[in-house]
Amino acid sequence: MRRSIRHVLEDVLRDYPKLSQYIKKREEEIENPTMDDDENVGGGRAENKRSDPVSNLVITINDDRRLQRLKLERQAIDECLDEAGNITVQLIQKLYFDSHGKRTIPELCDQHIIPVGTTRAYELRNSFLESLAQKLDIDVM
Repeated sequence: MRRSIRHVLEDVLRDYPKLSQYIKKREEEIENPTMDDDENVGGGRAENKRSDPVSNLVITINDDRRLQRLKLERQAIDECLDEAGNITVQLIQKLYFDSHGKRTIPELCDQHIIPVGTTRAYELRNSFLESLAQKLDIDVM
C-alpha cells in the first residue's frame, strides 16, 4: 500500500469519532441554507431577481455528495470494525480513536497494551487498512 493512501485512510480513521457530528452539521446546513444579504443599495434593475441558476438549485440530503461520503466512511469503518477481531479493534481504537495523543505500534506493544508482537500488530493494522480501502473504493496499488 502506498504511503499516501495509508495516510488518507488514517486521517479518515482519526475523524471517525467526530463523523456523527459532521453528518449532523451537514444535514442542518442543507435543511437551513443561509441567504445572502442584498448589498445593492440604490437603483439598479431587477432588485429581487437573480440570474444565478447554481445558487437557486436546492440540494437535497440525498443528492449531497459530501454528506453521502461522510455516511459511506462511517458505514465502512463500522463494517470493518465488526469484521475485525478483538485485538485489531483494540489496536485501531488505541492508534486512531483515543485522544491521549499519538501512540505508535511499538509503544503499544512494548507497554503490553496490545497483547501481540510488533510485527503482528503491523500486519493487523495493514490488513484493517486494506479492508477499509476496499470498502471505500480506494485503489491501494
